[in-house]
Amino acid sequence: MNSTRLVIPAFENEWRDIVLTPELVLSYSLEKWAEQFSLMTAGYRDQLNPDDAHDPGVAFNSLTVSILGEAKARVFERKLNVGESAHVHVGGETRPHTQEFIAILARVYAAHRFIVHLRTPVHTTPIWYSSFGVFFKEYQSGDNLTASHSPYFKGGWKPMDAAGKQLFEDEEDIITEVRKIVAERACIRLAPWDFPGMILADFDVDDAYVNYQKSVFVGKSLSEIRRAAEAGFRCAICTVGGSMKATTERLFPRLGIPPSGNGFIHYLYGEEDSRYHQLGVTEGIHSGPDPSKKEIYKNIGAQDSLLRNRADIVFIWDPDGDRLNIVTTALASEADRARALGLDVEAVSNSDKVIVYFKPNQLFFMLTAYRIGILKETGLLEAYDWFVTPSISTSRAISELAAKECIPVVQVRVGFKYVGTLSEWLENREDPEMPYVNAVGDRIRIGGKPRALMMCEESGGAVFGGTELLMNQSRSKGLLALREKDGMQIGLMTICLAAEIFNSHRTFADYYCDHIEKNDIKYRFFIRKDIILYDESLTGKARREAQIEGERRSRRTMEFFNLLAKKASTGTSLSEIQRTMNSRLAPGDKELPVPIRISNVGQGKQIEGTWIDFIDFWFLIRASGTDALLRYYIEGKDERAIVAFQQALINLKI
Repeated sequence: MNSTRLVIPAFENEWRDIVLTPELVLSYSLEKWAEQFSLMTAGYRDQLNPDDAHDPGVAFNSLTVSILGEAKARVFERKLNVGESAHVHVGGETRPHTQEFIAILARVYAAHRFIVHLRTPVHTTPIWYSSFGVFFKEYQSGDNLTASHSPYFKGGWKPMDAAGKQLFEDEEDIITEVRKIVAERACIRLAPWDFPGMILADFDVDDAYVNYQKSVFVGKSLSEIRRAAEAGFRCAICTVGGSMKATTERLFPRLGIPPSGNGFIHYLYGEEDSRYHQLGVTEGIHSGPDPSKKEIYKNIGAQDSLLRNRADIVFIWDPDGDRLNIVTTALASEADRARALGLDVEAVSNSDKVIVYFKPNQLFFMLTAYRIGILKETGLLEAYDWFVTPSISTSRAISELAAKECIPVVQVRVGFKYVGTLSEWLENREDPEMPYVNAVGDRIRIGGKPRALMMCEESGGAVFGGTELLMNQSRSKGLLALREKDGMQIGLMTICLAAEIFNSHRTFADYYCDHIEKNDIKYRFFIRKDIILYDESLTGKARREAQIEGERRSRRTMEFFNLLAKKASTGTSLSEIQRTMNSRLAPGDKELPVPIRISNVGQGKQIEGTWIDFIDFWFLIRASGTDALLRYYIEGKDERAIVAFQQALINLKI
């Protein structure tokens, strides 16, 4: 079939009308695209062609981006009062065609008379920077073009509300508008790129961001960095070709952190690259530039930087700066203890050191312990009602640690928009005694002076709240914490901890193990296995067929566990739930014990997975909201046992 291909010149300085003719709708499969369009855990993500921004054969292209902008503009126009001006920020990271897509969205919004704010003086924008700036500048909304840790052949669009949170309340309206635009064969107008007074390069919140961090980094935190730097402490930072190098080089000096030029910091894969320097590609399989995956953290050159004493710690940020992980060294004499307590330790020949690869869960456990200690030292722990918010898939070790200090723990669904929803609820509640209903239906009381000690997801994203609220420019509204995962803030807190560890002549492994043992932490081994449903790099008919089969498998699996939880909630005994699961075991697999609780995560159409608690471990299954994966999570104290139980659950004959 001959296809009609529309080329949209992103930076042209004249008006343009895009009419969705029957030929375009057919060529771009827009009816099917609109029918399947949804805003998932992290916004909209789908396949793009890295070599062609206008390719009709993929779902994420210049035409569908135009439709997304038009749909959002229509929804937000309806929110405006007569004569009211709307302001919107558009930014993005480094994946293919991002700057072209930013320009197209800016032109669509400008055609609707929205004043558009683009970043200056750098062009790439980490997601947390967009989120902070939209709220601080008091814009009506923002967009960030990112697919985060996904491979470079996926495009992503994350729309934000006025608080800088991923759009949640307006999701259905935007989905409805997308379908309406396609069904009506609408016309989409693009203003000129040089439209005077409407498309502005003025989005700069560097100083405001740094100023806010003063209420987060209290006590001796930042001074420890300067003391360590003077004593020879060094950091390496891998930005995988993403957006964080340009931004951190601007912010570090403002925070009093020595710049990269003096040797305190050096960058790995710092040059921006739309294909992320092919990191995360092994044997033709694209795992994406995800800092939490071994395909990344074991293959960025961290070992060389550490063993040649160029760095005491290596940081890894993903392309849009919302995820962080670390690699360090420890003494070889610490290796056995570290392995026994769940750390990934790699021996080094002819060296008194070993390499230690941390997982985000373990990093967040240490940062929680560190922050509790700092707040105690400064007398601030008792001054506020601090709370911890992990996603339901995050390590329970963090919850155990918080419980030791009588700090409430509020588990939320996966997706940082649910962290933001909790914050909004706390900011707006009228009765401080009112409990919050968490992801599995528990009612949690937080207190009248809530402050966010740690809010995190096991995939590597987190944010901290300060002693003071994050205030907007006019100081008319305050937030408990930024509405997005803030990799800059996590990284800064980790540098503070690393400096303290360096100054006290310890290692991260020693610090981690001490806190695990001192607090008698039960949940030491956390394993997530991702089962690929289909190859997302496929195109055309092969992709459609693989997708249909993969989605069928996902529905079948999720419905099995969903039904188990529903039966338990209506009276079926937990022993019967055990028998049902064990009746589906593959030959030779380990029998599952009787659970002590089973619950679906979410409610109604929003159920996203099933969580099962056992005496010695917990298990969660959920379909990824960003990739074609089924995720199987398990955590407990006995590594060998949980490996066997997890494999048994994966192998169930469903």
